[in-house]
Amino acid sequence: PRPRGARAAGPRRRDAGEPERTDPKIAEGFCLPLSVLLFHRSPPWSCRLFSECPLASPPSLRPADKVLKELIEPYELRAARLREFLLDVKPCLQYDIVPLLDPYGPAITDPELQCLVVSEETRKGGEAVNKKRLENGLSELALYEILLVKDPYRSENEEEKISSSSLRQRLLGTLLQPPRKDPALPSRPYVIGLTGGTGSGKTSIAKYLEHLGAFLIDADKLGHAVYVPGGPAYEQVVGTFGPEILNEDGTINRKVLGAKVFGNQRLKCLTDIVWPEIAQMVKKKIGEADALGKAVCVLDAAVLLEAGWKDMVHEVWTAIIPEEEALKRIMDRDGLSEEAAQKRLQSQTTNSQRVEQSHVVLCTLWEPAVTRKQVEKAWALLRERMSQDQSQ
Repeated sequence: PRPRGARAAGPRRRDAGEPERTDPKIAEGFCLPLSVLLFHRSPPWSCRLFSECPLASPPSLRPADKVLKELIEPYELRAARLREFLLDVKPCLQYDIVPLLDPYGPAITDPELQCLVVSEETRKGGEAVNKKRLENGLSELALYEILLVKDPYRSENEEEKISSSSLRQRLLGTLLQPPRKDPALPSRPYVIGLTGGTGSGKTSIAKYLEHLGAFLIDADKLGHAVYVPGGPAYEQVVGTFGPEILNEDGTINRKVLGAKVFGNQRLKCLTDIVWPEIAQMVKKKIGEADALGKAVCVLDAAVLLEAGWKDMVHEVWTAIIPEEEALKRIMDRDGLSEEAAQKRLQSQTTNSQRVEQSHVVLCTLWEPAVTRKQVEKAWALLRERMSQDQSQ
């Protein structure tokens, strides 16, 4: 049956002596577009909104399935925007916004609820709720199915409907927070710090940026250079970790050295020697870029954040990829077992930690042409920002 009504603007307390309402209670747990309901009926009625927290999803969708989950806004901000939406759509609607901390929320325990708003794709979730309600000795909820609006602006890799996942995809390549304003940083060249975990596609993004005109600095190549005999870190590394890390020709055996430091406190001892030397080499490369008249310099560095090199760049750009895809890429590329690949991923900074410190986020989950379009968009927006800064 169709629900009879709805109301908005925050839960209203009953005045003393006011009779308790007997209006139908509507639960909206799985679809944001309430406007279909809100414009159909007149007040008074009430609804309870199960606003999803990052740790839970409706029964029809697991959190791991969400596209670009690292770009999901904080719960408090989404709840505030939901209140604003409800107030705009139906000021007389009375509602409760309830955090959804598990897959079902209060929908399986609240005896006052009578109806659940679903869509075609979340109806199975509604049916799962009703199954749980029957197990708990409660009556089934009426499932009110609404139609999802098609997105006229969708691109090939986005969903056909209007969805938050498509909106998150459109954030890729855009500026998520203001660039750093550090007087110690020269305005030219403008330095981008590009980072990302193993398997993230960071290298392909770096190549796209170089093709567009950026001066590329490969921190991994510089890292190899500091270890060579006569390199800035060679003597100190050998003196600290012993001659057993050397090959017969006197070069440092990186695999032997890695085995000595991986997963223990000696790793910090090594990075304390190597990272400052790499940073000095990076600064020299930036100077070379300036001498060549390059406007933009990209520092491709997996350990950009861990090494504290964020202070050397104007913006941090991060390449992310879902963990399951990263695992597959690492296993295919390096011939590792799933367990070994998992250990490698777990030893790194997480996508979420990187995104928190990033100005621009890119994702190589889709075809190379999609990645290229992201990079081209990010590049065009960067040049626009730089042009505006120069005109001020």
